[in-house]
Amino acid sequence: MSCAYHPEREVRGICSNCGRPVCAECLVDLNGQPFCKHCLAARMQQPVREISGFVRFVLSIAPGVGHFYMGFFNRGMQFFLVTLVGGMILNLAFPGLLGLYIPAAIFFSIFDAREIHLRLSQGLEVEDRGFFDVRALPQQFGQRHAGIALIVLGALALWRVISTDLLRWLFKANYVVVQRALNGFTFGILAVGLGVWLLMREQRRQ
Repeated sequence: MSCAYHPEREVRGICSNCGRPVCAECLVDLNGQPFCKHCLAARMQQPVREISGFVRFVLSIAPGVGHFYMGFFNRGMQFFLVTLVGGMILNLAFPGLLGLYIPAAIFFSIFDAREIHLRLSQGLEVEDRGFFDVRALPQQFGQRHAGIALIVLGALALWRVISTDLLRWLFKANYVVVQRALNGFTFGILAVGLGVWLLMREQRRQ
């Protein structure tokens, strides 16, 4: 294989942008990624987009929106959906924890967007990478995983009805006390049972 621009010279690398093989003279390393001189020149000529730190901060209060503003659509969309789905699941299981979950999601959104902005301002390459690879999801998750997810969501929905709506109807003003006792007892039993099962499983492996 010879250089795409100098056929008489030996290849020393592959451009990460165009995929052409290039020699040592044409190869340029930028933040650990190889580029040919043509792609690097085109990259340097692209207009630099100004990102306002204040606008980024304000938009990041809504998880994912600040990432949209900076052009990171994949990470922003996943951030928004994960926050939304997590809030829905938490509302089914532990609605009292939403007061902690929402500020934590906002803080992480602001912090993550700020870190990306800092890397961009330093001229570093930042990949628009989400929390998981969407293209690999069909290979990683099949009908079995979908069935488990539906069972968990259904169980959480039923638990919400039992531990909140039904108790409120039965005990009215005093339902909060009964709800705390029921939640503590149920999840305590589940935690102890799960711990015992894990210990017994580990002993069987040994």
